[in-house]
Amino acid sequence: MNVLTSYGGRRRSTAPEPLYIGIGIVAAIVIFLVVLQCTRGLPEPEVSLTFPETTTLGEARLPALPQEGQAIVSVVGLGTLGQSGPVQSRPIASVTKIMTAYVLLRDHPLNPGESGPTIEVTEFDADRFWEMVAQDQSVQPVNEGVVLTQLQLLQGMLIPSANNYAEIAARWDSGSVPAFVEKMNRTAHELGMTNTRYVDVSGYESGSRSTAADVLTIARAAMANPVFAQIVGTKSIRLPTAGMVNNVNELLGIDGVVGIKTGTTEDAGGNLAFAAKREAAGVQIEVVGVVLGQKDRPAAFTATRTILNSINSGLQVTRAIPAGQPVGQADPAWGEEVDIIVNEDVMMLIWPGMTMQTTVEIDGVPPDGKAGDQVGWLNVKIGEQEARVPLTLARDIDGAGIAWKLTRF
Repeated sequence: MNVLTSYGGRRRSTAPEPLYIGIGIVAAIVIFLVVLQCTRGLPEPEVSLTFPETTTLGEARLPALPQEGQAIVSVVGLGTLGQSGPVQSRPIASVTKIMTAYVLLRDHPLNPGESGPTIEVTEFDADRFWEMVAQDQSVQPVNEGVVLTQLQLLQGMLIPSANNYAEIAARWDSGSVPAFVEKMNRTAHELGMTNTRYVDVSGYESGSRSTAADVLTIARAAMANPVFAQIVGTKSIRLPTAGMVNNVNELLGIDGVVGIKTGTTEDAGGNLAFAAKREAAGVQIEVVGVVLGQKDRPAAFTATRTILNSINSGLQVTRAIPAGQPVGQADPAWGEEVDIIVNEDVMMLIWPGMTMQTTVEIDGVPPDGKAGDQVGWLNVKIGEQEARVPLTLARDIDGAGIAWKLTRF
């Protein structure tokens, strides 16, 4: 019961002070909770992804490959575009010399412009030349005492396709042709050429056998060496004793062909490992392929030109994914979704029907994110090509309102 006390005609309440204290405490708690709700950190927006992991780029298309023998064609950056014929080893003739030159350059590297060590032609080498002539092999004349450089040995075996130059190089490197052939077979195994077996260094023997796919493997490996690539792209060369000799690859300079190696025997037929270059949208494109078991050398040339012409119109450098393409959304609990977009054009080489593979990496979306803030990465793979481009927010994330802050849990 309240007690009223009079002081000078005025009354003063004597209500219990705990009531006021309680009201103050409640008010303080309310203020604290309001401040807490308004100032505590916002949760990171949830992210949902919408971009497909795989996309087929146009209607599938096959290169015009020959019906006879075997063939395969690839584009550096894309991989194999097409393959025909049974996957079984067959004689490859002088295409064998790609491996011979590859092993020689691996054992004795040369830089462009270097000639390498010198090798003197022996009496055995000279006698062997006449034996090969009697066998109607592809050779170039040598005399005892003539000095050849390593570069000239490579040029002789690859440009006019001299079998005797290949043997001289093998004996210089390993002491004997059989020892060098062992190196060739070990190298083939290391490169994963499971259907390949060499019995000589020139391909004259029909026991040196491979497949189009295996030859493609060594052809691409060899073309990665600038000295090898320069030699096989040379139309003619002057050699000691032999004089001026021409490249047996008559396609050099036609349809962008820059190499690589022919091979023709009665057992093997016409064979050609080829490389060609063209340009699309300022990007140089390198095509490497193989044709085996054609009727003769001209037939191998014709098959190669047909392949190249069939793929020229299909290869293109294009915008695989445009800048601004959404790959998902950031969904803040307090506002509207915000697109997560590709920040720049993804320009890549494509062949119709190839599959584009993509993966999205989200590093995290800040609740106060602004337009252009990077929030992750898009990884893109087409064939052998890979690209990694940043992902950004398309616009600012809405600020959280007072009502939402006060009512969130």
